[in-house]
Amino acid sequence: MNAIFGAFAQKNWTLESCIETALQNNINVKQRKLSTQSAQADLFQSKMNMLPAVNAQATNNWNVGFVINPVTNSTETDATFRNNGFGLNANMTVFNGFQTLNTIRLQQSNVKSGQLDEETTKNNIALQVSNAFMQVLMNTEIALSRKLQVEATRAQLVRQQKMYDLGGVNKSRLLQLKAQLANEELLVVNADNQLAQSYLSLWQSMNIAPDSAQQIVRPELDASKITDEARSSEQVYEAFVQKSPELKAAKERARAAHINTMIARGARSPRLTFGGGLNSFYTTQNQRGVGNPVLTPVPFGVDVNGNPVFALRGSYASSEIIPFSTQFDQNLGRNYGFTLSLPIFNGWQANTGVQKSKINKMNADLTEQLAKQDAYRNVNQAYLDFKSALKRYDANEQNLAASKESFEMADAQYTLGNLSINEYLSTKNTYLQAETNFVQAKYELMFRRKVLDFYLGQPLFRNN
Repeated sequence: MNAIFGAFAQKNWTLESCIETALQNNINVKQRKLSTQSAQADLFQSKMNMLPAVNAQATNNWNVGFVINPVTNSTETDATFRNNGFGLNANMTVFNGFQTLNTIRLQQSNVKSGQLDEETTKNNIALQVSNAFMQVLMNTEIALSRKLQVEATRAQLVRQQKMYDLGGVNKSRLLQLKAQLANEELLVVNADNQLAQSYLSLWQSMNIAPDSAQQIVRPELDASKITDEARSSEQVYEAFVQKSPELKAAKERARAAHINTMIARGARSPRLTFGGGLNSFYTTQNQRGVGNPVLTPVPFGVDVNGNPVFALRGSYASSEIIPFSTQFDQNLGRNYGFTLSLPIFNGWQANTGVQKSKINKMNADLTEQLAKQDAYRNVNQAYLDFKSALKRYDANEQNLAASKESFEMADAQYTLGNLSINEYLSTKNTYLQAETNFVQAKYELMFRRKVLDFYLGQPLFRNN
């Protein structure tokens, strides 16, 4: 179970702790963090690409049969010897149309947009959890109200039962009241089910295992203190634009697309690279004599008079392979230089890259415009929802006050026998519905206020 849901020993949850836990457990948030880490790795690599590339190599070859002697550069047959080669090479791009620098700028923009996407995901999760939290508060209050109404109806039934036993009321009146009690008890069951479902939705939004022992902490909320929003929807939108991570992310992606066009144009530029290397080799064919040489005259030509001319050639009784360190020093070579390459024609790849980068830039600009339109639409919808919720709250508050007063009068008259059972039940059911509507309107108003506050840049986890 823990592999799917987080396990927590905490028993009481505030809105802040619910949001924090959801952010810790949410898979989308974790994936956004991994994407940001990947972008940061790409940024680091783009910076490292400015440094020289250094590579070392070593070879070990056995040569058998017809070979070329690496010492004398002459051919030999039926030879067997070992040959080792060593090299250290480095190269660095000096100029490539600023592609390396622009790639760094591109990766920086990708990191910023990734971080902003992560923030956007967190905000969406926080809104989702806040809504689920409000649903739990609303259904808790409705369930409590239903139970109190059942107790009141049960007390009224006890009084009516006593009056019936004394002959004061007829049986039909008593049976209708019992039916009302049964109906209200059913409403309690439904309210408890709705509460359990809202708790389940909250735990799921937090990605923790459902546990009936865990409850939320009721914050100090007073919908009557919520006042109308003085700012216009345009002012709310302007405040949101300054802080909106999704709009900033869209802007960063448009910037990245522009940088990408500069990188594509860089493919048309000449490239200048610097390279250098150290190389040496060792071979068992490189040998030297051991001891003192025996000099032997060997004819190698004639003089002007036609007389043979001799040279002394030394020969050794035995030989040995020249040591590795000596050969390495003797055969050590160095090279360095610059290479300039000029792109003339490469199958139209550079031009195609520039064309596609321009298309991507236009698409990114359109995406940014679409993000602004979506944000404008969402802000205006949130503004309208708040205004409507405030009006519904005021209307339901007045309706509840009137329905409550009417029910209290009806309850007193019914107790005295001056009101019919049908009129009493109608008045009570109207009061029950008004109470439910008021509770729903109250929590809708508080949630809509939180959403509007979010667009104004205020934190979601505050409990007031």
